[in-house]
Amino acid sequence: MANLTEILAGIGALIVGSGTIGAIAFGLFKVLGEKWLNAKFEERLAEYKHAQQKEIEQLRFRINTLMDRTTKLHQHEFDVLPEAWSRLNDAFGHTGAVVSPVQTYPDLNRMSEDHVNEYLKKTALQEWEKAELMTQTDRTEFFRKRIFWYRLSDARAACREHHTYLKKSGIFIPADVRDKFYELDTLMWDALGEQETNERMEQIPRMQEKIGVFRKRGPELLKALEQQVQTRLWNSQSIEP
Repeated sequence: MANLTEILAGIGALIVGSGTIGAIAFGLFKVLGEKWLNAKFEERLAEYKHAQQKEIEQLRFRINTLMDRTTKLHQHEFDVLPEAWSRLNDAFGHTGAVVSPVQTYPDLNRMSEDHVNEYLKKTALQEWEKAELMTQTDRTEFFRKRIFWYRLSDARAACREHHTYLKKSGIFIPADVRDKFYELDTLMWDALGEQETNERMEQIPRMQEKIGVFRKRGPELLKALEQQVQTRLWNSQSIEP
């Protein structure tokens, strides 16, 4: 009986002891488990923050790159537009003068030889042309025919400068604005070509189809383009990437 009591007492002690060990183990597990979970959470949180920061930096880089590119494009546009407009007006003025129905020339037939010679010094005529002019019966008509080709050459040179500049730099001009530049470019070349044919072929009556389109459509288109250019240069709200 004593042995049984001792055995039972031992089992009870073991149970009590096991319970104590279990409680201690559970406590340790709880503490360590919380630390492990916290560590894992902090690790994941740090990874998430790093990923978010990386994504934000990439987005900031893309935005800065886009803004930088847009700013540079706008700067190019602001540089190109005034120059293109200036060249267009030079070409338009030269063309208008060549195809104008009203042409004025000095009456060389009424001038003395000294006066004629003095006047010819200021013209584009070559020396041999000046000498030939002095032998003519109708000096005024000879001068008119000769000087036409110089004026035509000047007009075409101005148109060529405008056209070349537009080809090289027109990429920085918005399409709707650039189209009007090209439309005027075509009107000028067509009008000059028709006027050259009139003069070369001594066309009577003079062909006026393309010249007429230039005279009618040209000023309207130039005015509309002027408003667009002013809007692009002065109204910042109109500027879009």
